[in-house]
Amino acid sequence: MSASTKRLTLAGLAATLFILPSARADEPDFQRIQNTIFTPLCAGCHSGFFAPHSLRLDVRNSYRSLVGMKSAEAPALLRVKSGDPDASYLVHKIEGHAAEGVRMPASGAPLSRQDIELIRQWIARGAQSTNGQRDAVSSVGASAGQH
Repeated sequence: MSASTKRLTLAGLAATLFILPSARADEPDFQRIQNTIFTPLCAGCHSGFFAPHSLRLDVRNSYRSLVGMKSAEAPALLRVKSGDPDASYLVHKIEGHAAEGVRMPASGAPLSRQDIELIRQWIARGAQSTNGQRDAVSSVGASAGQH
């Protein structure tokens, strides 16, 4: 490789580092939560027409079923309250201190502390959807009183 090609390659790499947002593996991201927690550990029970409390955690429905939606078991709480993990019923359920029902996932081991912290951070940072924005459907559903 010639010296000018090396300089162009390095310049391109440097530009890429400044242009692209950093995507760290430990950052809370809804797609990561979906792929590593909801799909393998939750969607087996929480999907389809008979999902408990209409909480569907399959890829197509999970975000809309969670963010800004009232909890069926504790209607005073939202399933996920953006910016406030302590006021989010999902956190109550996965940490095992919900006033109603059992710790989730109900079958199998509790979520790891790392998985719980990942969900808490995602909620604390605004519970953004995969595309980085709050989903308007969830806000509309919450105001309409759906659960």
